Amino acid sequence: MRQSRYRLAMIAAAALPGLLAPAAAHHGGAIEFQTRIDGPLTGTVTEFAFRFPHVVIYLDVASEGGQKQRWAMNTRWTPTILRRHGWTRHSVKPGDTVTVTYRPHLSAPTVGDMLTIAVNREPLPLEF
Repeated sequence: MRQSRYRLAMIAAAALPGLLAPAAAHHGGAIEFQTRIDGPLTGTVTEFAFRFPHVVIYLDVASEGGQKQRWAMNTRWTPTILRRHGWTRHSVKPGDTVTVTYRPHLSAPTVGDMLTIAVNREPLPLEF
């Protein structure tokens, strides 16, 4: 009986790092985004992904040459946290004009970590 418990404990101890690795990798966001703040950036919403693990707003932004670029703006927060601060899945709609300040992604030039957002000139809370 004692050997069975020992084996079970050893298996659990060996499996634990493998189970925790995905969570650690997911929450390594500090190394994905630069520390500088860019913006304001204004664009037209094409999609509002109000889903787990983090809310993302996709926008079309006119480049300097007049062509549209698709941007993805992430929030640090889950839908549950944003709901507590007044957001709903209808807070942002395709066609809305949004203006954001953000931290740029290190390697993807059209991805950002939103710090502030205004939808049709109305601010939505994002810093809590």
